[in-house]
Formats: sequence, structure tokens, C-alpha cells
Amino acid sequence: MNITILDDYFDTLRGLPCFRKLDGHTMTVWNDHVQDVDALAERLRDTEILVLIRERTQIRAPLIARLPKLRLISQRSVYPHIDIDACTEHGVIVSSNQHAGTPSYAAAEMTWALALAGMRRIPEQVQALKEGVWQTGMGRTLRGRTLGIYGYGRIGAEVARYGAAFGMKVQVWAREASRQRARDDGWAVAPDKQTFFATSDVLSLHMRLVPATRGIVTAEDLAHMQPSALLVNTSRAGLIAPGALVQALRAGRPGAAAVDVFEEEPVRDPQHPLLQLPNAICTPHIGYVTEDEYETQFSDVFDQIVSYAAGKPIHVVNPAVLG
Repeated sequence: MNITILDDYFDTLRGLPCFRKLDGHTMTVWNDHVQDVDALAERLRDTEILVLIRERTQIRAPLIARLPKLRLISQRSVYPHIDIDACTEHGVIVSSNQHAGTPSYAAAEMTWALALAGMRRIPEQVQALKEGVWQTGMGRTLRGRTLGIYGYGRIGAEVARYGAAFGMKVQVWAREASRQRARDDGWAVAPDKQTFFATSDVLSLHMRLVPATRGIVTAEDLAHMQPSALLVNTSRAGLIAPGALVQALRAGRPGAAAVDVFEEEPVRDPQHPLLQLPNAICTPHIGYVTEDEYETQFSDVFDQIVSYAAGKPIHVVNPAVLG
């Protein structure tokens, strides 16, 4: 079968042990990012199976209609970037394992790396030292401060444990069912959203981006944060109202942010507003980009292809197509 992989920026997948699961198939791997429908339609015209790396490329109805040979889209996790109805209409199976029982330790570790970098001003100190300046100021200790976890899912729960290991006071805000899970796990729950934002020294976002959560962090929420507080976002940029974070950082509430996600990716413009702010630490969506995490994720993705080739598709999110 003709298999195409999009957006493998630095040609990583070929080096994974699990890549051998695709032996015998015809493989095409693209290392750049293209979103133009005409260009994608040309690239994918002979593709029978499409492998997506998370949400890097939008797969919408106008493109799907121009891919008559496409039979399977295989990926992992959520799929807001795929028009599922259009796939069903055109007979395209979408397989995506939701990995409900396996938290992304890589993303949780990245969250903690950003929290440490922001509180200790590590990027600033590194850059100053390269420029011949010995120390540029003081950071702040995490121990004894309050870690706010907004959204208590698999990754949020792991970050909460990291916070406790560092001696932080952990508090959670989320929808009621998640707040109850946090209570059951022994964490404090803020009395209300405003108090949560006002009392968190480090506030980390851990929610899926769905219509109900888009823009859930408002400009008013950010304005309640302390001038000394740090906002960390390794989830999705769309959780914050458009433009609100840049405005808040310019106003000094919160005092700093560390983000791994952006509204439009990849970001290639060094003039991007967040990249221009001295109180923003920005990384290029690398929370899940580790050898270990890729092996875990793409073992699933490639198993879905093997199962489809054997006539037994798994993790099908549009089962109506099977009829």
C-alpha cells in the first residue's frame, strides 16, 4: 500500500524501531509543512494511507474530496484537525487511539522544565553568560509556593505530583467531575476560578481544546494573576482568548509566561508578538517530541495500519464508514 507521512520535520520516524512494522509498503515521508489544498492534493494523489503527526496539518472536506485513493488516516490522540464527517462520506476510515490510560510523561516533564526555566529565569541567564555578563538577577524558589493546575486529566495529574515532589502547594480548578477526582487524589481545589488565578504562583493549563474550552482563559482571568506569577501552557494556545496573553504580559499580570504552543504552527516569523516579549519563554511545541514518546505513539499509529491491511481496522473513530 502507498503510505504517506506528513510533517516529519526532522525525518525522525524512519529511525524508530516501530517503523519496521511498515516494511513491505511503499513509503513517502515529507519533512516540510504545507497547508495549501492544491499542493497537498498533488502530494497525496496516490496515497492510500495517510499518517498524521498530531494536529500539524488540517485535513478538511475540500482536500478529502480530491483524494479518491485515500482509505485510511492513522494518527493518535484527538482529531479536531480532521473533518470526520467528510471522511465518512468519502469512505475514509480514521483510526486514532485515545491512550486514556497512558499519560504523556514527556509533556508533563516539559511542563516542569518550563516552570523551572521561568521561575529561575534560566534562558535569560544563559544568554547573558554567552554575552559576557555574569548573573542578571534573581530567580524564585518553587518550594512553598502554590502550583495551580487548570484541568485535571492524565497530564495535569502527573504535573501535580511533580509539584508536590518539589514541595509546592498544589491546587486544582476544572469542571466538577475533574475537581472531584483531584479531591479524591488528595489535592486542594480552589473555591472559585477567580481565587484560583489570583493565588497561583505557577499556573499550568492542562485541557483538551474543544469548542467548550476554546478561549476558556479570558483577559479578566489573566488580570487576576499576581505580577510575580508564571503562566505555563503546554496544552493548546486556543485555550486562551485570542491576543489576551500578549496583552496581559505587556500589562504585567501575570509577570511571565512559558509556552510551548501557538495558535498557528509552525511559527517561523521571529516577529511573532510572543517572541518579542522579554517576559515570555517560547519553545516550538516540543512537549511530546522525545524518542521515547514517539516510539510509544507511533507504535500505535503503525499498529492501526497493520490491522487495517489485515482487514481488521482498530481504534476507528467513524465506525459508520465500516457499513
